[in-house]
Amino acid sequence: MKWSLFIATLCFSLFSHAQESRAKMPRPAPEKDQLQIFPLDLEMRYEKNAEGEFVDRKPLNLSFAYRAPDWSVLFEYSKFDEESGNPTSKIERKHEEMMVWGRWHLWKLKEGRTRLSVYAAAGVGGYQEEVTTTLSGNSQTDKTGYQMLGGFGGGADISYQMTKSFGVIAAVEGRGLMAQDFDPNPTWGAVLRTGVLFYF
Repeated sequence: MKWSLFIATLCFSLFSHAQESRAKMPRPAPEKDQLQIFPLDLEMRYEKNAEGEFVDRKPLNLSFAYRAPDWSVLFEYSKFDEESGNPTSKIERKHEEMMVWGRWHLWKLKEGRTRLSVYAAAGVGGYQEEVTTTLSGNSQTDKTGYQMLGGFGGGADISYQMTKSFGVIAAVEGRGLMAQDFDPNPTWGAVLRTGVLFYF
């Protein structure tokens, strides 16, 4: 009976000491939200031309994002121009897109001031095109107006916190864009983003 009481007292003391030690351990600081600004992204996508051959497009791409610990929302604008033919018979095409992307950061790693994450993404938005056809000096311009655009993708980003409220970030992302008139559909591409971020 005495041994049982002694063992029970010892176990209770050890448990209380462990709980007290755990309570005194410093807890990791909660992750701060971020405003990410990407002033110039490098994008490449592949689509088919009039002859059915794959050609690469390199749109001008600008974006910014709000990042919470486990998810982020990115707003993106992109455009590119295309011209084919000769001075007497040519086609000029202007393509413009605006999209909103939701990103779910599925895996994260933080070491000191460096943070790495892998994410999946889905987006929705619209695009419009303006096509000008010139034949023997006569021109005709057709506009589509905004059409529905969707997308899906995945990527990884790495950031470094330089000060309490400022850091730098880079990300690479592969994705497919879907729209009624895209060829192929989806149109596959990739984006390399570099920018700055602000913690708050």
